[in-house]
Amino acid sequence: MGEFAGSGPGEQTNDGCSVEFYCRQPYLGELDEIMALLPANSSVLELGCGTGRLAAHLAEAGHRVVGVDDSAAMLSHLPPSVTGVQASIETMDLSPQRFDVVLLPSHLINHPDAAVRAAFVRCAARHLAPAGVFYLKRHDPSWLRMVQTGFLAEKNGVKYSAEAVRRQGDLLSITLVYQAFGERWTQSFTAEALEAGAIEALLAEQGFGPVQWLGEQRLWAAARLMA
Repeated sequence: MGEFAGSGPGEQTNDGCSVEFYCRQPYLGELDEIMALLPANSSVLELGCGTGRLAAHLAEAGHRVVGVDDSAAMLSHLPPSVTGVQASIETMDLSPQRFDVVLLPSHLINHPDAAVRAAFVRCAARHLAPAGVFYLKRHDPSWLRMVQTGFLAEKNGVKYSAEAVRRQGDLLSITLVYQAFGERWTQSFTAEALEAGAIEALLAEQGFGPVQWLGEQRLWAAARLMA
């Protein structure tokens, strides 16, 4: 359990994401549940920005965005309106910069290694302005526990299916298949199903206060640092 890999046309990143696939994807509403909560003209740090689909949407809305990713290939697709930083989230330190908003989207909090999850949250804490807000998005734990092999969905011209599903306790190892543009990509990864209480405890351990759960499925968590 715990292997990350990818296949298909173009370059794959260390976590199995295919650069060519993601640079062809538009913004798909991933931030819609929190966009109205961001103060106008916020400084925003997006951790794990990839090709900048979300960062570009934030910049178009008037925010000042810095996007962090460890893949130079991903960052090469950022629009000019987004400042890119190539770094590992776990060790990055942009001091003395602080941000009104720090984002950890894309279910990165479900990393199978608890130490990595804690490092992600520490990174957010050291880059958050005193009155800033940290937003993270988790996988739906029910989906992680129930998904099976086979066809999953078709959205915006992309067919999604699952292969090689394996479980060990709360850990799911899965290969997702994306078919679009006449091409086929795969991403293999392991994720840990996290209930709300586990994330609240993790945030508290790193100095955050009460958590507000957002969205119909309560997948977005918002928290501020304790004074």
